[in-house]
Amino acid sequence: MASRVIENVAVAGATGNVGAHVLQALLEQRKFNITVLARTKKDFPAGVAVKVVDFSSVDALTKALTGQHAVVDATFTTDDTPQRLIDASVAAGVHRYIPSDFGCDPALPGVHELPVFARKQAAWEHVKAAAASSELTWTIVACGVFLDWNLSTTYMNIDLKGKKIALFGDGTNVIPWTTLSNVGRATAAALLAPEETQNRVVYVHDILKSQKEVADLAKQALGPEGWEETTVDITKQFNDAMADFKSGKHSPMVFGTMIQYASSTPVLMRKWPRDDNSLLGLSGMSDTEVKILIKELAGLENS
Repeated sequence: MASRVIENVAVAGATGNVGAHVLQALLEQRKFNITVLARTKKDFPAGVAVKVVDFSSVDALTKALTGQHAVVDATFTTDDTPQRLIDASVAAGVHRYIPSDFGCDPALPGVHELPVFARKQAAWEHVKAAAASSELTWTIVACGVFLDWNLSTTYMNIDLKGKKIALFGDGTNVIPWTTLSNVGRATAAALLAPEETQNRVVYVHDILKSQKEVADLAKQALGPEGWEETTVDITKQFNDAMADFKSGKHSPMVFGTMIQYASSTPVLMRKWPRDDNSLLGLSGMSDTEVKILIKELAGLENS
């Protein structure tokens, strides 16, 4: 199917961690007419249209998406919102759909077998089926782990302010890391290259490093003194989390452990099979730039 110019873009989940950066990147391009789909009335920057819509209704979503060329799903829900957005996109004649699947390589066997990624798997299968029977096309932005978010929240067990490191095993699995702002920029850039990004996963990163290598950069940036470093039996924690999940405990801690485990093993996360940085206008980050970011996140911007 021939590609086409994408100008009208709707964003769902525009106030979330990823969605806010996607919205900002679309605005920075100055090439899109942007509509935010929201559950309630909210304020957004000038030039952004807002449509309050019932996300539980395909008909309501279809009406809201009529005239849109692309939809970016940046929601994070446990219900069937992604499938409804896809069905509505088909009904409204949308050309490109970007699922909320920012992270691992969905084409890697085993990734979507983890319960934490089941929602993403369902959406990917749904959009592929829709593309096979309609004019809808899709793009997934694989970005690895969020570099700045993980360091600011200690999600990857690197506590910059507390100077604590807990390595997942030996901490040597090399994975992609991308800042949220560059996830947003890659998403916007994919819409400017609709033919090159049609019906495929695009792979981006700021750095390709192991948890231990990022921790070493933190030591260099913040000084080697005073760090507490331990190791975590992430396989045991993962097995415990899976047992908890099967017993009905579906807590953020259980799902978080699954994600940490995925980042620790090359079976589930590793260097990308291809590099789309150049296509999408990303240049990556040097060690010096990463250390500057680390200082900023640790509150040492001027040191």
